[in-house]
Amino acid sequence: MTKAFGTFLTAVLLLFVLPPQAQAQEPYPLFAYYYIWYEKSSWNRAKSDHPVLGDYSSDDSRIMREHITKAKNAGITGFIVSWKSTPALDRRLETLANIARAEDFRLAIIYEGLDFYRNPLPLEKVAADLKLFRTRHGTDPAFTLFGKPLVIWSGSWKFSAEQIAQAAQPVRDKVLVLGSEKSAEDYERIAKAVDGNAYYWSSLDPQRDPKAADKLAAMSAAVHRHNGLWIAPFTPGFDSRLLGGERVVQRNDGATLRRLYDVALSSSPDALGLISWNEFSENSHVEPSVNHGDRYLTVLRELRSSAVPDLGPLAEDSSAAGTSGHDGMLVLGISAGALLALAVFLLVRKSTRVAVVGLAGVVTASCMAGTLASDSAGGQDTQERQQNVQQTLYHLGNKPVRSPDAVTIAAAGDIACPPDADGLSKEEREQPRPCREHVTADLVASLAPDAVLALGDLQYPNGSLERFRNGYDHTWGRFKDITYPVPGNHEYGTSGAKGYFDYFGAAAGDRDAGYYSYELGEWHVVALNSECERIGGCGGGSPQEIWLRADLAAHPATCTLAYLHRPRFSSGTHGSNSDYDAFWRALYDAGVDVVLTGHDHDYERFAPLSPGGSVDERGVRQFVVGTGGDSNYRIRTPAANGSESRIQGVYGVLSMTLRPDGYDWRFVAEPGAQAADSGSGRCSAR
Repeated sequence: MTKAFGTFLTAVLLLFVLPPQAQAQEPYPLFAYYYIWYEKSSWNRAKSDHPVLGDYSSDDSRIMREHITKAKNAGITGFIVSWKSTPALDRRLETLANIARAEDFRLAIIYEGLDFYRNPLPLEKVAADLKLFRTRHGTDPAFTLFGKPLVIWSGSWKFSAEQIAQAAQPVRDKVLVLGSEKSAEDYERIAKAVDGNAYYWSSLDPQRDPKAADKLAAMSAAVHRHNGLWIAPFTPGFDSRLLGGERVVQRNDGATLRRLYDVALSSSPDALGLISWNEFSENSHVEPSVNHGDRYLTVLRELRSSAVPDLGPLAEDSSAAGTSGHDGMLVLGISAGALLALAVFLLVRKSTRVAVVGLAGVVTASCMAGTLASDSAGGQDTQERQQNVQQTLYHLGNKPVRSPDAVTIAAAGDIACPPDADGLSKEEREQPRPCREHVTADLVASLAPDAVLALGDLQYPNGSLERFRNGYDHTWGRFKDITYPVPGNHEYGTSGAKGYFDYFGAAAGDRDAGYYSYELGEWHVVALNSECERIGGCGGGSPQEIWLRADLAAHPATCTLAYLHRPRFSSGTHGSNSDYDAFWRALYDAGVDVVLTGHDHDYERFAPLSPGGSVDERGVRQFVVGTGGDSNYRIRTPAANGSESRIQGVYGVLSMTLRPDGYDWRFVAEPGAQAADSGSGRCSAR
C-alpha cells in the first residue's frame, strides 16, 4: 500500500467513521507567556503567592520539564518566552528549547525591547539580538509555529516604523516578527514592518472594560487586513499593587478566565495568548500555586475540551473582500474534492498538535485533494505540507535512535511496588513482595537502549502521581526521557489514570485516549490502551479499533511492533483474553510482526499466531513480559497453541534489536537466575 493511499484512507476514516467526539475540532493554539528571569532571591520581592514547586530558579531544568508537562496537560500549545540576549537568559532559553523539543512542545519569544525604566533599548542591541535568535533558532523545530519561529517585539510602540523595519527586515526570511501595539490605529502605523500583532493586555477587566471585545475585534480586523497573524490576549486576573499600581482584576474562582477566554475567541484569533504562566508579581499566573492550587489549569482544561467555533475565522482568506466567518470557509456547492481537502486539513491540525492556523485561503470546489491553504505569513512549502499530511491522529513522529539499522529497546511491565501501605488490602499487605524494580532498572541501564517500552501497571497499587514520584521515579524513572508507556489496570486506580498521565506527560499520549504511534528507526510502533472500558470499548467499530486500522494504513512499514498491557494469549494467572480479538485481527490484517504485553507476572513467548490463535508463519508473535519487579505469578496450563517459551519466578526485561527487515530478542534475567530465551525473526512479507 502506498503512503498516499494510506493518507487518503486515514482522512476518510477520521472524517466519516470516527464518532463525533473524535471528530471534534481541536481548539485554537494557546500560548502562555513564560518568564525565565527567576533567581531564588526573586521570590522575596513583590510576591503575595508562591509556586507549589517551591521558590525555584529559572536555571532548574527539572522545573522547566514539570512546567511543560503541566501546561500540555491543560491544553497549552506552547510558551511565549520573555527574552533578550544576556548570558543567563541565553543559557536558560537553550535549556528550555532542548526540553521543549524532546516533549514536542512549542516556543515563541516575546523580545523585551524596553529596559527596566520602560525606555527603548538601543536599536543596534535589538537588531543584534534578533539576528542572534535567527542564527540559533531559525530552523529549530521547537520554535516552528506558523512555518517559522515567532518573535513578539514588546514595546514596539516606543519605536518608529522605520526603526522596526530596519531591525526586523534582515531576519524576516526565517523569523516572523510581530508588534505589540495597543490599538488598531497603532498597528496601522507599523503594519508594513511586521508580520502581525500580539497585544499584551494583562489588566483586562470584563467589568471595567465592557468594550474589550470590540477593541480586540478591531485589532484583529486591522491585522488580518494586512495578512498578519493576530494573537488575542486573555488572563485569569491581575493585581498591580505590589508593583506600585492600584488596578486589581479579581479572579472570581475562574469566572474571569472563562469570560476573557470567550472575549479573545470572539476576535477571530490565529492563536490565543494567555497572560500568564508564571508572572507572580502581577498575579496573572496560572502555574499551580500555594494560594490557588491547580484551579486555573483545571479551568483551562475544561475550556480546551469544550466546543470551539467553526473553521471560518481560521480558514478564511483575510485579504479577500466580502468573505468572513462561515461564509469564507466553504464555497456553496462543495465537492468531494473540497471535502477531502478539509479532511486532510483536520488531519494535519490533529497530528502536528500545533495547528497551522495562520492558514489563509478559502477551501473551494476546485481544491485538489491534499492541498492546504497557504500560511498568511508565507506558509510551508509543498514538501513540508506533504510530510505533515503523512501524519495521523495521535501519531507522535520519529523518535531519536542511534542507528536505524539496529535499534535497541528494553521492555517490561508490572514494575514498581507501592512506596507506602496506604490503600493496600490486608492480603496485599501480608503477601511477600520482593520488589525487584531496582534490579530490573539496573538491567535496563546495562542494555543502554534507544527506547524503553513500559508495558503497564507501572506503579502499584493505584498509580497516583505521588506514588509514581516516590516509587517508580526512583528506579525506572531514570529512563523517563526515552520511555514510551502504555497504561494498565492499576493506572486507572486513580480517576482517568490521572497520576500516570501527569507523570509521563506528552509521552503518554492524549489522556482521553492513551493510545498513540511513532517511528523507531525503520519500524512503525503502536502503543495501545488495553483498558478499553475507560475509552469506549475494544471491539470492532470502537474508536480505538478504528484509529488502529487508520494508523496502520497511513503508516505502512516493512516492520511493525505493537504493545499493550493485557495479552490476547497467555498461559499465566489471568490467562487469554478474547476481548482483544478485534485488535488482533487489525494487527494481523496489516502485517504487524510483534506484540508486547504484560499483566501476567511471568515471561512467555508465542509463535506467530493468526487471529484465531492458530500457528501461522505470517501471523503476529506475542511476548508476555510482566516481570518488571512487583511480584511473580505462577504459570498455569500452557496455552493450547503456540506457547514456545515460559519462565516463572524470575524478574527481568526483554531486550530487542529492531533491524530494517527483522528483529532479535533476548530475555535478560536478574543476576543469579538460571533462565534464558533468545532468538530472531523476520518481518512479514504481507
